[in-house]
Amino acid sequence: MRALLILLGFVLASCTSGAKHSSSLKGNHAQAYAYRDVSGEFEYAREVKFEKGKLATRVQILSEAGGNERLLEKTFAIAAVGSVKSQEGRVNAVRPELSQHTVWLDGKKYFSQLKLNSKKRVLEAIMDSPDPRWKGKREIKIPKGRIFCFYSQLPECLILADLIAATDSGRRRASFILVWDSWPYHQEHFNGLKESPFASAVISNEGIKKSDKRYNIEAAGQTISLHFSHDNKFVRMFWTAQGISLLPPGEKQDSEEI
Repeated sequence: MRALLILLGFVLASCTSGAKHSSSLKGNHAQAYAYRDVSGEFEYAREVKFEKGKLATRVQILSEAGGNERLLEKTFAIAAVGSVKSQEGRVNAVRPELSQHTVWLDGKKYFSQLKLNSKKRVLEAIMDSPDPRWKGKREIKIPKGRIFCFYSQLPECLILADLIAATDSGRRRASFILVWDSWPYHQEHFNGLKESPFASAVISNEGIKKSDKRYNIEAAGQTISLHFSHDNKFVRMFWTAQGISLLPPGEKQDSEEI
């Protein structure tokens, strides 16, 4: 099984794209956050790289015990960003290409890889874990759609697909498909999600505040709130149904802001 896994560094291959993208995303960006859920508070290290039509992200969740950091979970994802023809002319489109997710549950390692096969229109999954339910290969049919966002790339995907711009310009709601890049372990991480790695999602503008802009993502019957600065830099996230908050270091959660 190990020979089948594609090992990736945090690098990007070039591709051709005719789309124009936010200059705030170009280059490399790294940010640490305070991540809190029902099990405690952790460090959330996030790296983003966008070049030549490729978006790559790496997320690591770490705990600190006795002065030593311990890696609990990591996700690496790549998506292609380009444009497609529509009735409105050429519009931006985002297409996930590959993700690799590793999590340690009860001290045991669980791994999954998702790879898009555009010719067959399937998501090719490789799983390696101690649980026989989550071993081997599987192909999952891809639903129709123009914009697909990996969960770990959600802030950047919304910007690159012009969904943030659409809601800022007065469009009330815009649809896309959310891809759980932690599949099939997403049901272990989050409550109330279906087995499928795909979830229909809708973004709406929650409002513009003095310090930030706020958007709601409705998916799987739950709401994820994302906050951006006025120049479209991701600031924080709240997922109330899961008890999750993602905050800049040193910032305290204000219940009135959620």
